Amino acid sequence: MTSHREEENGGYRLVQILAVLIAAGAFAAAFAMSRKGGLVYLDYVKDPFVRDVMVGTWVGIPTALAGAVCAYIGGQDRAWDWIRIAATVALTANLLVPAAWLIMALMKAGIIGF
Repeated sequence: MTSHREEENGGYRLVQILAVLIAAGAFAAAFAMSRKGGLVYLDYVKDPFVRDVMVGTWVGIPTALAGAVCAYIGGQDRAWDWIRIAATVALTANLLVPAAWLIMALMKAGIIGF
């Protein structure tokens, strides 16, 4: 192979597409875990053992952060095409999960009110 640039290599492009797909899956999983955990955390839904909060915080947040890393890798050093746009959307979506938990913590503490 005479290619010296990674983005000219077809295999590297496939790895980036896979990274974006993994980031999208990580967001879907983190969102599902955090949604129910957030409702329990804000006392909208009762869970006597607080399992959903633990799943949302101890599994959902790290999953979202791992998805953000995958999305960053998927969009790194690419021209602005559909893969980089999808990577940017996935990166933003994955970073919104920990931000949502921060907002819920501020709501629970009474610092902000809705």
